[in-house]
Amino acid sequence: MVVQAGAAREVLTTMPDAAAEALVAVEGAGRDAMTELRHLLGLLAPSQSGEDEADLTPQPSLGRLSSLIDRIAFAGLPVEVRISGKPHSLPAGIDTTAYRIVQEALTNALKYGDGGKAEVTVRYADNHLRVEVLNSGPSVLSGGGSASRPSGMDRRDGAGRGLLGLRERVAVYGGDLDARRRLGGGYRVRARIPLDRA
Repeated sequence: MVVQAGAAREVLTTMPDAAAEALVAVEGAGRDAMTELRHLLGLLAPSQSGEDEADLTPQPSLGRLSSLIDRIAFAGLPVEVRISGKPHSLPAGIDTTAYRIVQEALTNALKYGDGGKAEVTVRYADNHLRVEVLNSGPSVLSGGGSASRPSGMDRRDGAGRGLLGLRERVAVYGGDLDARRRLGGGYRVRARIPLDRA
């Protein structure tokens, strides 16, 4: 990457097309390196349960979403799923990231929610993917839940370790993730990931 970036700088004014090609190569190498790094960190990160987990299962993807929904519903949180647009294959990293967004949001809703239900919406478009998870709960205006605590102290206001990690993961693909309490009650996690940069 360093050599290609240096070559691009050298020919930037005299050969802009060659410089552009070198920069595209740098971008591709950077994305590949980030994918490998995420995979490596995933292997090194300890399990939340403290148990040793063999990496023999298939990578999570939106195609495996129904089994996640079934597990969450069985644990006590009814979930409604909406898919809009025509589902199509996604780059593996984006597919896994989208699944992880839904998993983290539903897990948080199950842990911290006070009953209610959740809604998952996945919107496929030609150049981006949108994932949104809403859950019901006490209204911020009614003082329910932990609304009386400052937002910086409430992990449900987007400061949780899992959501921060997902924000960084989405940013790798040039997307953004927003997580916040809803005034009418509950919580919303929404992500938009461009597909034309992957």
